[in-house]
Amino acid sequence: MTVTSRGCAQRHCPGEVDADGFCRLWGHECAGLGAAPTPLFVPRPAQSSSQPWEEPVQLPAARPRDPLTAVLAEPVVPEHSRICASTTCHTRLPRISGHCPNCGTRYSFTPPLAVGDVRAARYEIAGCLGNGGVGWVFLARDQDMDGAWRVLKGQRNPEDREAIAAFVAERQALIALNHPRIVTITHALRPETHHDTGYLVMEYVNGGTLEEARSAAGPGGRAAALDPTQALGYGVQILDAFDYLHDQGWLYCDLKPENVMRVGGGVGDDAIKLVDFGAARKIDNRVSPAWGTEGFTAPEVKRLGAAGPSIRSDIYTVGRTLAALTLVAQSTNVSRVAAGSELLRLPTPARLDPFLRLLARATATDPADRFGSAAQMREQVRGVRRQVASAADGEPRPSRSTLFSPSACAFALHTDDTVDLVEVLLGLPVPLVDGTDPAAGFLASLGPAEPDELIELLATAPERTAQVVYREVRAHLAAGRGVEADALLADVPMAQRDWALWWHRGLVALGRQETDVALRWFQQVYDWLPGEVSTRLAYAVACELADNPDAAADHYRGVWDTDRGVLAAAFGLARCRLATADPRGAADALLSVPESSRACTEAVACAVRILLDAPDDGRRLATALEAAEIVDNLPPFAERETVESHILRIALSCDLASSDHASRRLFGQPLDDDSLRRAFERRCRSRARRTADQQERIALVDLANSYRPVTWW
Repeated sequence: MTVTSRGCAQRHCPGEVDADGFCRLWGHECAGLGAAPTPLFVPRPAQSSSQPWEEPVQLPAARPRDPLTAVLAEPVVPEHSRICASTTCHTRLPRISGHCPNCGTRYSFTPPLAVGDVRAARYEIAGCLGNGGVGWVFLARDQDMDGAWRVLKGQRNPEDREAIAAFVAERQALIALNHPRIVTITHALRPETHHDTGYLVMEYVNGGTLEEARSAAGPGGRAAALDPTQALGYGVQILDAFDYLHDQGWLYCDLKPENVMRVGGGVGDDAIKLVDFGAARKIDNRVSPAWGTEGFTAPEVKRLGAAGPSIRSDIYTVGRTLAALTLVAQSTNVSRVAAGSELLRLPTPARLDPFLRLLARATATDPADRFGSAAQMREQVRGVRRQVASAADGEPRPSRSTLFSPSACAFALHTDDTVDLVEVLLGLPVPLVDGTDPAAGFLASLGPAEPDELIELLATAPERTAQVVYREVRAHLAAGRGVEADALLADVPMAQRDWALWWHRGLVALGRQETDVALRWFQQVYDWLPGEVSTRLAYAVACELADNPDAAADHYRGVWDTDRGVLAAAFGLARCRLATADPRGAADALLSVPESSRACTEAVACAVRILLDAPDDGRRLATALEAAEIVDNLPPFAERETVESHILRIALSCDLASSDHASRRLFGQPLDDDSLRRAFERRCRSRARRTADQQERIALVDLANSYRPVTWW
């Protein structure tokens, strides 16, 4: 009986369902084709197995290996890869050798070189390492260099003379490339016979490919998805190489994990090198056939052929390579994973949100929506890597932005359920002036000024550029004139992809209390710049104001984990936790504010007040002791006795007799009922003596008496 598979009906899953009703890609149980889609925000049923990104692996440092262990015993092209090499044919060929029945092109799917063969009178073949879409790869010893290991790569089709000529000419130009993340190409060998092909001679990189490394890195020696932090580290190095290649006028075109080699025996930097330049081409080449790999090639390359490759199509391959490394266990499955904005529907944990947005922009269907350069994407990859790593281990990784001004973001430092929009507008980071703007020098000359004075100064700008308009918009918002600010932006073309325009439209929407509109604009900026903590903070604020505390909490947490200097994130996280009935989470967020911060006093005071009203969850005493230690290390502040009174009151509400903290002390007092009552009484009477409010004084004295230990005098 033939077993047929069905499409998985679980939302966002690109897999197929087997005969037992389980998804073949991710392993969850599924009702199969035709089942109703899972509604948003409805808990999913228990899964029979985890999804690849839920159990990522961290690859150990690459070690040098004997090159001969990489030689294939039977180097024959598998049947599914036997395709006619003619650029106009591509007919599937079932036999190992012969002539294409469609175009007559001669073909052979066995390696053209054997062990012991010598090329250019110096390169002795030691074996075949494999084959790709373009040609065969051989291991060889360089007899002129004391037997040093080299790699020879040649074209598969010896009959295509034009392709061979282009192969030799272009690869000779590639010899001039010199970058630490690009395999060194030392020689380009011309054909020695009529049926021979040219060969590229490259250095041998002895750490294996990324695909090889992760193919047995999972539990039980199985293939596994990589930890996103490590994959992003590889991404930074790849983009370094791409930035250099593009600057030299070249496109790589065929990036995938199989073409990225790890450098064995390095100094611990997990270094990689790009190999296999068989598909590389000049940026201005609109004639040569475009090569790529299914699942990694940009849609415009498939659609336009030779006219499709560009810097942005190279960016697409970087995004797909990162997806292949982290979202599936094997790169052959990456075709089942969506690209572009569809990636945001994957049910990944909140900590990976900026990572998915990075991949979504890199693999956008429209090339204009992708990153414009490798350097631009590299900056965002670094920022996303910091966020993902900090979310995983809790260690902050702050960094100065190249797009936003440094800011403590010290706004809304309270836990009230209302947020002052004007305070938010003035407290959010400010986009830096684009240095290419003609008015950049003029704007840099402007010092601090009142809004109305600043508006007058801006009217004298030598040229009314977009940056001048944005500065004027912020001045009107600071003066409380949202209508005027909105009118200024009406003249800026919407067609241009200017994130600063979207940012200021979000600010204007906030100023006009149009929170849903602001949410859309700030989401667009965050999608565009996922590596920027500032854009994620603005999106978190917009989510909170739009009454979505769960989403806001996720993004506040992401910002706070990454940068403990963004105080607004800690207080925003606390407000959202309170809104979702999680006082413990709110207190924990506030107590994580560093003692060196100017807001530490207010954070501790707010946390103690929250705990005072929170039900006992078994950890109240431990948290009270933690708060007391923070207060002990703070300099004197006005509400110190009030805060200490609250902490003592929390401790007295706990079961001190069964406490695991019996050996500890609270404000110098042992953890027993009488000692803490006397300490609480003293603070209440001290506060009563200092207050000028008679009613408050009476209340404090009554409170002191109610807690005073029972005595005979």
